[in-house]
Amino acid sequence: MSQGEEEYGDVNQLPTTFLGVTPLDNLHLSRIVKERITQALRYFKELNKQNQILVQLWAPVKVRNCYVLSTSEQPFVLGPYSNGLKQYRAVSLLYSFAVDGDSKGALGLPGHVFRQKLSEWTPNVQYYTSKEEPRVHHAEKYDVRGTLALPVFEPSGQSCIGLLELVMTSQEISYASEINNVRKARG
Repeated sequence: MSQGEEEYGDVNQLPTTFLGVTPLDNLHLSRIVKERITQALRYFKELNKQNQILVQLWAPVKVRNCYVLSTSEQPFVLGPYSNGLKQYRAVSLLYSFAVDGDSKGALGLPGHVFRQKLSEWTPNVQYYTSKEEPRVHHAEKYDVRGTLALPVFEPSGQSCIGLLELVMTSQEISYASEINNVRKARG
């Protein structure tokens, strides 16, 4: 793929990073939900043509006897001219974050947002410690700065079924524009 070419994640094209991964029984993303999120991500991409941005969905999966958030096999969108973000996406595929109440694993930004069911943002993720965000060293390496994580709820609004992580190379103080574009994209 040449630099500047747009990428859209396809559920059927991404490799599984874990052996024995199965969807979380009562929180799994149905094909319809994934399709709707993918459509929203494409629309979001159209609204942000000039921005270097990565938007990736994190969803719960069961690995052995615990539940973790993974972005593997989940929809994503990557803006043009975003080589560092492309590398950060590849690194994110290797990570999972604990979501079980009794899990001792690192939460990271995705796990924290999923558990709290509240949005979280930072102007510069590089200010986090590696305990708060295990990918912080990769963020430094690939010049990732502004990050916004938004919980995704099932249609009834009762259960959090995942989260959208917006990752940028610019240091952001206000995410009003991005949040407004996410609202427009979900229809």
